[in-house]
Amino acid sequence: MRLLYGLILSTVFMLCTLSAEERVHKKLPLSESLPFLEQIEGDAICMGSGPVKVYVFVDPLCPHSRNFVEMISESDKMRSRYSYLFYLYTLRRMHSESVVESIYMSKDPLEALLDVMVREQSLGAVSKVSTTVRSKIERIMTVGAELDVYKRPYLIMVKKPKQKRGH
Repeated sequence: MRLLYGLILSTVFMLCTLSAEERVHKKLPLSESLPFLEQIEGDAICMGSGPVKVYVFVDPLCPHSRNFVEMISESDKMRSRYSYLFYLYTLRRMHSESVVESIYMSKDPLEALLDVMVREQSLGAVSKVSTTVRSKIERIMTVGAELDVYKRPYLIMVKKPKQKRGH
């Protein structure tokens, strides 16, 4: 009987281990990713004025995303070297859809982003999301899926080739 229980237990353990293996994520080369990112560049919440673009997918309730946004917001040096283009892209486990909608619906999305992610303030839920904001969220979700954005923050840095930078 113990042998049967041991056999069943080991089979269940092996099946759980096999199903828990991490999914292999595709990583598109920058040359293939850039056209997707350029499609949504107008949808970004921008911070910084540097010459190097950094596309960043964040979830407003993700602690790692919050730490990253806080670090950028507090560093003049980082904001002068890079232009950060933030895209709100929810993690399923965070259930942050209403927060994303509230940030995009606000009069100043950057300030609303900082309120939520750095100052830890809550925004009131919006009663109705405009079609413009709904379209923006859907475009970002589509591009995020195409790029296989699977973690937050998810960064893609675009530097100009050396010959274009004056070297």
